Amino acid sequence: MTVLADSSPSIEQRLSDGEVAPGFRLITLPMGVQDVVTIAGSFYGGDIFSPTENQAIADITAAMLDKGTRSRDKFEIGALLEDVGAAIRFNSDDYRVNFSARCLKSNLPMVIELLAEQLMEPAFHKADLASLKKRVLGNLKRQLESTDEQARIAFSQLLYGPRHPNYIPGIESQMAEVEALTCEDLAAFHRQHYGRGSIALVATGDLDRAELEQNLAAQWGRWPQVDITPPSLDDHRADLTTPGREKFVTLQEKTSVNLLMGMAVGIDREHPDYMALVVATFILGGNFSARLMTTVRDEAGLTYGIGSSIGGAGEGKDGFWAIHGTFAPPLLATGQAATLEQLDRWLGDGVTAEELAAKKTTITGSYQVGLASTKGMAGAILNVVERGRELSYLDTYPDDVRALDLEQVNGVIGRYLDRDRLVLVAAGSIDEQGEPLAPAS
Repeated sequence: MTVLADSSPSIEQRLSDGEVAPGFRLITLPMGVQDVVTIAGSFYGGDIFSPTENQAIADITAAMLDKGTRSRDKFEIGALLEDVGAAIRFNSDDYRVNFSARCLKSNLPMVIELLAEQLMEPAFHKADLASLKKRVLGNLKRQLESTDEQARIAFSQLLYGPRHPNYIPGIESQMAEVEALTCEDLAAFHRQHYGRGSIALVATGDLDRAELEQNLAAQWGRWPQVDITPPSLDDHRADLTTPGREKFVTLQEKTSVNLLMGMAVGIDREHPDYMALVVATFILGGNFSARLMTTVRDEAGLTYGIGSSIGGAGEGKDGFWAIHGTFAPPLLATGQAATLEQLDRWLGDGVTAEELAAKKTTITGSYQVGLASTKGMAGAILNVVERGRELSYLDTYPDDVRALDLEQVNGVIGRYLDRDRLVLVAAGSIDEQGEPLAPAS
């Protein structure tokens, strides 16, 4: 019997890519779903562009985009979307303002119009800003008592300086910045940073590119072009010579302690060694069948959740490696010791060929499943575009994972991780030495 090679077109071959207007890139992919279109897009305008005197401006500006425009209030826009079962979402991260939409094909022109209107002409009403600030401040107050958030803040501040995007300011500082914001601040930031220049928009599903391109050009082509680029991080990168440190954050009457241990790795996700380090870390603690879960949780019964990951490595940022787990206060010392035992074994012995083969199958399988939906595909395409990768990476990524060999994966562990640089933070009902607090009388 003759087995024919798979001749189906690659993802890259099915994509259409080009500019709608200067500074506005459109990538489209028809998919076999009837009547539904998904949009995902972004442009520079995130936290790193906030002025140093108030780091909250970028986030709050993005959060105000769905609170009404100069032409329509938020209730009118909400009713229009609800009537046709459509949705538009906005958020921001360290570098970018992100937007997404989902609608029926017949409603796509209206959704494109509303999306453009919200991005270009936000109203920044004082009453809406006051309401948003109240909600944000309420969330921040709750984070003052969050063991997870307090551990994250302390961990970030031990690894990075205040000018680094991975540094998280204290809650009180964040609250003061939010309280100080005015509508005039948001409008000024919007004028300076929002516009064509770095826009990438991905559309997947049941779509006609020519029609979509025409709608986008009509609605978005009038948006002024802005020229902004991320500032250099060269003077703010983590110091990889700093020895390890510990910090215990005391929070009263908490049933669990959040433990974080890790270190800066000095590379970003485009570095040739990054993928091997991610896979090695996934073997240690990436899912329920990884080492940390099967030993510290399943065998020792010390925690409900523990894992390891690489974070903060996008957009050229020097990222960090971390183990994260939760323990009851009386079990923290035992849990910490058990975790360090597994860490030392992983650092000393590396991973096995069997572990590597199994996790490569898990990673590539999860990636391919994610591409089965219009939302997953749109997100994957946008991720590749934001990273500055060729669109062919959508097809070659699984092969790149499969090509990793045992020597590569074990080699990066010792190259980027040093036990002497380990930073350890715990937050919960513990004292300054990490001992559980005495029960309240």
